[in-house]
Amino acid sequence: MLKNWIKTVVLAASLMGASSAFALTEGKDFKALSKPMPVAVAGKQEVIEFFWYGCPHCFSVEPAIEAWAAKLPKDVNLRRVHVMWDGRNDMEGHAKIFLALQTLGLDGKHQKAVMKAVQADRIELRNEAKLFEWVKSQGIDVAKFKAAYNGFSTNAQLKNLATMTRDYQIDGVPTFIVNGKWVTSPSMVGANDANFTKILDELIAKDRAAPKKK
Repeated sequence: MLKNWIKTVVLAASLMGASSAFALTEGKDFKALSKPMPVAVAGKQEVIEFFWYGCPHCFSVEPAIEAWAAKLPKDVNLRRVHVMWDGRNDMEGHAKIFLALQTLGLDGKHQKAVMKAVQADRIELRNEAKLFEWVKSQGIDVAKFKAAYNGFSTNAQLKNLATMTRDYQIDGVPTFIVNGKWVTSPSMVGANDANFTKILDELIAKDRAAPKKK
């Protein structure tokens, strides 16, 4: 009798788990990219987060994304890309901060800190004097940061950000690309920030379940 009761509990739990999954609707929860794009690391699942340090919603969603990213399996690669829209010179200073931190391998570690400085503390990090002062306060080597920030390759990297923004047809942020195939965002889904990460999980699972090309 006890064994039957245990089976019943296990079955009920599995059904609850299944019912908690999102039934994704294309066109509502996500849409397909018009042109599939390659992932950065072959053999890995990929999620790209397009963002802007000056975007309030990017700041609000970041704690949920960081908590989600900390639990990702090893075969899922999260990439962050600072958006660069044509004609938006106000973004260039923020994008250079992202590129400098990325060059130093510090972009992930300081992602939330930069957003807090811009969004909550209202520090104008596009002003270089204030930026370098803030960099020092974060314990970052200022000389190394300046070298990366003003590096010869920075302009080429800025152009690459602009190219990616166009190629992925990013018209708002935050926007997420899953496995170079699907695009979604909290505004598209209409979900709060914590629930939105479940959409990402479902799209990753969708790709895992898809038949693999031989």
